[in-house]
Amino acid sequence: METKKKWLIFWGILAALFVGMFAIVLSGNFPQFTIPFSVFASNDKEEKQEEIPKLKSLALKDVNDQTLLEEQTDKIAALNTAFSDNSNFSSSQSMATAIEKVYGPAKKSKNLFDFYRKIYPMVSSEENGFVSVSLLGFGQRLINDQTYTSQRQIWSFTDSNGTRHDYTISLQFNTKELYQLSIEENSEVKSVITKDDTYLDKSADFETAWTELVQRGTDVQLYRQMKKDGMNSDQTEFKALEKSMNVTDPSGFFDLFRDTRGDLTHAYLSGFYHTNTPTDGQSDYYFRVPTSEKGVAEFIVVYDRLQQKILSINKQDLSENSDE
Repeated sequence: METKKKWLIFWGILAALFVGMFAIVLSGNFPQFTIPFSVFASNDKEEKQEEIPKLKSLALKDVNDQTLLEEQTDKIAALNTAFSDNSNFSSSQSMATAIEKVYGPAKKSKNLFDFYRKIYPMVSSEENGFVSVSLLGFGQRLINDQTYTSQRQIWSFTDSNGTRHDYTISLQFNTKELYQLSIEENSEVKSVITKDDTYLDKSADFETAWTELVQRGTDVQLYRQMKKDGMNSDQTEFKALEKSMNVTDPSGFFDLFRDTRGDLTHAYLSGFYHTNTPTDGQSDYYFRVPTSEKGVAEFIVVYDRLQQKILSINKQDLSENSDE
């Protein structure tokens, strides 16, 4: 009898539960549960990754330095021929016309007028004389993503006492225009470049040296660890990496490593400049590094063509290139 009562109680409770659930379904009043979103949130705060743009790069493999040199020496020869006629110094317009025949129309005619005004003491008297124009250096630069040729020249004059006066002229031009011209007075005369110079045959070796540096110096994992620790250039592993670089003065490597975020492939070649100094030929290679969506850092990598070795890596003050 006791057992029968227990079963009756059990089935009664079960029936009550069933009726209650049926009533809830009919009424639509389902119980609501709120689960905090934080239950699913990760404890790790992921850093928002900023998209760094790629920059246009100068294709060094497409440049034949010896051909480029011949093109520059041809222009120097044309200038010497033109200004062997003193009438081309008779006015600023005459001089500008002679120069524009060689380099194309000047983007800023004022630059040519300033040039004439600077050398006027040397050309305003028959007692003074024009000597020659010589080539100090040449190269190419990307300006607003367009390729321009760069030249530095030395213009030499003598006064009535036989004293030599030198002026250094810097030009940037392409096949359409003379983009820029500036002048420095009484600058130090350095080794000039002639068509007979064949040292440039070795300049392609820079690509090999740079490729090796990029491969050896790229370490994104190390960069992330250094950034987490406060980006200290004295960090032991970085010092070991810096020491392994085949660079005479590696002190500028830290800036390059930091700005490329440990991936040196993010340094884009934007130009080069060849000289015959200090003794056997030095070349400067210019690189741009995107540091943010709009920010860009610039570096000069100095290369010794005789030793076939990178001498230094230097971060550049962008104010120096404000005209570009």
